[in-house]
Amino acid sequence: MSTPEEPITLEPALWYDVTVRDDNEECSNYLEEFQVNPCYSNAGTVLIQCGKCKHAMTMVSATLLDPQPEMS
Repeated sequence: MSTPEEPITLEPALWYDVTVRDDNEECSNYLEEFQVNPCYSNAGTVLIQCGKCKHAMTMVSATLLDPQPEMS
């Protein structure tokens, strides 16, 4: 029996390198993984949608960027 993946917890207001996967079986991107770098964690919540089907994608991994990008 498989176990559900551990949820990924992000610290608020930081930049990450995120990998997401499209789990919508009806989309041509089904099971495709995409890298989003940089990705801002805002309040610790990230929502990334597929550009084709507009469904939320599943976060597979997130790595804190070190050093953090400087924004002006």
